[in-house]
Amino acid sequence: MKKIIFLVDTSNSKFLIINNNGWELPSLITTKNIYDEDIICEKYQNKFKHGIRDITIIEETTKYIFVKCLLNTKLEDKKQYKIGVINEIMPLIKNELHYQLLFNMSLLIEFEILNDSFWLGIILTTADKIQNEILKALLTDFLLFSSSSFCEEVITYKFGELKDPNYVSDKQVKDLRKNYFKKCPLYNSKTIKNIIEEMGIDFENYVFDNVLFYIDDELIDINSRTWLNRKKENFELYNGIILSPRRWIKNFHPQLNEFFEELRKPYVDEFIKRFDKKETTYKSYSSKKIFNNDLSNDEKIYILQRIGLLKTTMFFSKLFNKNNFITISEEKNIKVSFDSFLLKVKAALIEMLWNDKKQNNIPFLNLILENYPKEICEEFFPVNRKCRDNLHYGFHNELTNEELGVLNQNQDKYLDYVIKKLEEQLTIKFGVGYKIGLALAKIQYWASN
Repeated sequence: MKKIIFLVDTSNSKFLIINNNGWELPSLITTKNIYDEDIICEKYQNKFKHGIRDITIIEETTKYIFVKCLLNTKLEDKKQYKIGVINEIMPLIKNELHYQLLFNMSLLIEFEILNDSFWLGIILTTADKIQNEILKALLTDFLLFSSSSFCEEVITYKFGELKDPNYVSDKQVKDLRKNYFKKCPLYNSKTIKNIIEEMGIDFENYVFDNVLFYIDDELIDINSRTWLNRKKENFELYNGIILSPRRWIKNFHPQLNEFFEELRKPYVDEFIKRFDKKETTYKSYSSKKIFNNDLSNDEKIYILQRIGLLKTTMFFSKLFNKNNFITISEEKNIKVSFDSFLLKVKAALIEMLWNDKKQNNIPFLNLILENYPKEICEEFFPVNRKCRDNLHYGFHNELTNEELGVLNQNQDKYLDYVIKKLEEQLTIKFGVGYKIGLALAKIQYWASN
């Protein structure tokens, strides 16, 4: 005889609790067929009058099985239920075991947030201290990309709040995150139209309307991608978002702040040392000449706005390689890991690419994603999605050593493949024609000013 305790996800990690002379998680006691999902779902529906699906085991002991599942039908008698994120429902729970299970899950999520906060704080300090303006800009954009997600998730799942809503609002955080993660950049979108108009981007005429950034003679980013981040009127907003992850430990766990600040210092020094070895440069270039002429305007814009984010992330990843973590408990079961942080960032980028494909008709992107290298195993994609889901602070997915192996073997391979295919569409050359064109453009600029 075993008790099955259900964490029922109604949507976006908002979980269900029931009123049984006090609030608790739904549970069943069963003596057989405890691993038969169809039978368990049927028994659950008979008892609670709503359906569930997709049961996965979180924890199993001799006395109980703790499982997560998805709500599959509407709730009829809403007075008998409450729905909320873990930090909302946990204080209401009267059953001691159920409370402990939710507390343990909340703790795992906090470790995830702490890890993200720790490494984003290191990147922030590094960006402040390095002198190279190109690297500083790349780090700042990476911080905006990651911190916008961090801030929204912390707020949504009640692991923190905005200290001054007049400084940064929930809506501003959501909008910034949408621009990075959910809005596929297309030629006729409002955001892109604004960038094209302000920068004077022209795919038809030979004008020097863009800037290419290089690290060690390799293209790393294109100016138009980060154009909106440099507006002075957005400085306070972006600064508030970038600072938030580092401040999270100080605000949420002030007793740990000094310890983690000391722990960061040698890593900041190492980050600066590695960045200082890199040579950077930039070159003005014509958007008309960047691309293969066979591409549509949507495809050209897509490359302009996505390739830099992919290449910057892979640059950071390869600069530090793997096995970057610190064990911070005597039992050696708690660690802050740059590897885990980057695995999640790369997982998010891969899912972003597939989301772009799903929501929009970009022919060459469809071709790229549908013809990935055969050596990338099929199990990689669900494991990658599982890792990406830890970007959300509503639930924590524990990754096995085998799953971590799948990610380590395939993520870089997959992203390098996509980058290579995007680069094949570029026709950047710095020959005699380029030098003459640039010289003439400078003469024209001086003459008009």
